[in-house]
Amino acid sequence: MKKKLALILGLFLFTPAVLAVELTEITLPAAIEYVQNYSPRLKIREMDVEYSKNKVDIANRLQNPTIGSFINIGKAGESDPQFLGATQLIEIAKRHPRKKFAESEYNLSKERFARYRFDLGMDVRDAYIDVVGAKTIRKLIDDQYELISELNNIARDKYKNGLASEMDVFQTELALNQLKIQKNSAQVNVDNAISELNSIMYSKEDEFDSSSEIYANNFAELLVPTPDIELPDLETLLDKYLKNCFYVRIARQEIDVAEKNLTTVIRKRVPDLEVSAGWAYNEKFRNPEGSFYGGAYVGVNLVNIPLFYTFTPEIKNAKIALEQANLKYNSVVDELVKDIASAYSSFNTAKTNLNEYNTNVVGDSYILMNYAKENYKRDKSDLISLIVMERSYKEIIIGYTNALVDYCKSWTSLLRALDVDELAKSEVL
Repeated sequence: MKKKLALILGLFLFTPAVLAVELTEITLPAAIEYVQNYSPRLKIREMDVEYSKNKVDIANRLQNPTIGSFINIGKAGESDPQFLGATQLIEIAKRHPRKKFAESEYNLSKERFARYRFDLGMDVRDAYIDVVGAKTIRKLIDDQYELISELNNIARDKYKNGLASEMDVFQTELALNQLKIQKNSAQVNVDNAISELNSIMYSKEDEFDSSSEIYANNFAELLVPTPDIELPDLETLLDKYLKNCFYVRIARQEIDVAEKNLTTVIRKRVPDLEVSAGWAYNEKFRNPEGSFYGGAYVGVNLVNIPLFYTFTPEIKNAKIALEQANLKYNSVVDELVKDIASAYSSFNTAKTNLNEYNTNVVGDSYILMNYAKENYKRDKSDLISLIVMERSYKEIIIGYTNALVDYCKSWTSLLRALDVDELAKSEVL
């Protein structure tokens, strides 16, 4: 019985609680194209645009007519005629500005949709880069684990041959155990990054994974330029892109909406016409031929006269909204200039750091690491020196990977600030 319980417990502990999900590898351009064409979140925003488009037809509507009759019964109809006709309300100076206001709101919804679509692509960029970065660190830790495993075997052989103390074996085993923990953490980071990517892509059919396992100079696959890129100066970028940034275009369109709304509200003060027309006759009065006397009638009323209520509060609010839109535009431009300058500076710093790693750090540390390993094999150095060198090398290559991630994501931040969706790495802003 105890053996059965132990077997069941062992199966429970060593069987994964959740079966591994089969992931579909996808390139970054394909991921961006997918999310920008099939994302349910994007479809919802697209419906807002369609909703605003329908409001243009609503605003351009003509008022429906009223058809009615007026029939006298009994003594009341002995001298008064009977009426059958229609009444039509004719809006004066209202329908056109109302349509223009709806069209302006429709254009605003299109700008906001375009901005959301662009941001979604940028979010995929960042999430994809995080996946590749996490995989790169996992690969680096795996390589270090293999290295320490090799050193552990060397230390054991030396200990058996009396060329090293048992302390060397303990030290390498301790380093291995530490790396096991780091391997587990690295795998969790990869899983979390993949989960975040799929959360942004929001697909019910597939679970996606990056097609890039590690960085290894695959800048083209990650849609970033090589670190030797030379950007134009900041003023040139601002002159070229600032006026057409999404936030500026949206703020400019919000001013247009506020202006059209003010015109629409002011036009409410203009009275409308109510035109009536029809046929009237009287049963008590007949012509010699015996038929009723009758004839057409036309009536005109001036309605909605702003006498008791002049729409002053609505006009004041519309003017306030216009003033707010103008202030917001200036604020958006000022903030965007700061954001672009910050993103520009961050990218240049990330580029400098990455080039520094490439030029002066990574290559030298790799050479020193191999040199220390060979010296230990040949009994020219002790294990402690090698372990220290290994940890230093690991910190350097992880720092290098983080510098790569920062470089790629700072490029995305610059594109996001400039609202430029350049997919080709060869494109220079």
